[in-house]
Amino acid sequence: MNWTPHGALFNLHYKRIMSKKKGKREEIFSFPEFNKEEYRVKETRDSIITIFSVFYALIIAVICYSLVRMTPFGGLVMYIGFASPFGLIKILPLFFDTSEFERKNWVGPMMMSFMAWLGIFILLSNPPFNDIAKPKFQQVDTFVEMDGQWNETEVIGIDTPFVLVISVKDNWGVDEVQFSASKGTSGFLSAQVMEKVEADNEFGIEGNSLYYYYFENGLDVASYTFVFTASDAEGNSNSRTSFITIG
Repeated sequence: MNWTPHGALFNLHYKRIMSKKKGKREEIFSFPEFNKEEYRVKETRDSIITIFSVFYALIIAVICYSLVRMTPFGGLVMYIGFASPFGLIKILPLFFDTSEFERKNWVGPMMMSFMAWLGIFILLSNPPFNDIAKPKFQQVDTFVEMDGQWNETEVIGIDTPFVLVISVKDNWGVDEVQFSASKGTSGFLSAQVMEKVEADNEFGIEGNSLYYYYFENGLDVASYTFVFTASDAEGNSNSRTSFITIG
């Protein structure tokens, strides 16, 4: 006797009856209802917190700028900048409801605060707001007169008139260039102001950001040490040492 079809139908019918008796029902998945008002409140809160984070970064950047400009603690500004985003953990709850904040909710305001601080501080640290860069020296040249023309040379004879030229650049503008010179171990020139090389100068020297000093009577045979000092209008200064041998 073949019991397979009838047995299968019997088992299926039996399972349905037992399932109804036990009260079992299949669970049907449904999407939660979209709460438009709750979404609007959340997005508005996040937008306001983002704007607040930028404003907070602006305050920190101004404080760092003031430290650089007015105190000897300018080296601390980077530490302050890196640490300041963590201050939002204490400050935001004073103005906003952060009770539902998870860890990921803090990342956005903190990153926005750091990036805004970095950009604002870089902006404030450069012209026209500020100049904290020192003047930069480049080449040092000497010129002597040959056949009625002033030519660049490294060989200078005893008592031969020559022009000492140095290139100095600054991101805002060089205020003054001076030099001191020593012969051996004894100094003989101190704080000599160098003139800026203008167009159509009497020596025919061409170039930008050049400063010169004319040794009308030349120098004695010896090795000389020149210490150049340049400063800008903001008080930033830099120095460079060069050596010239006469004879």
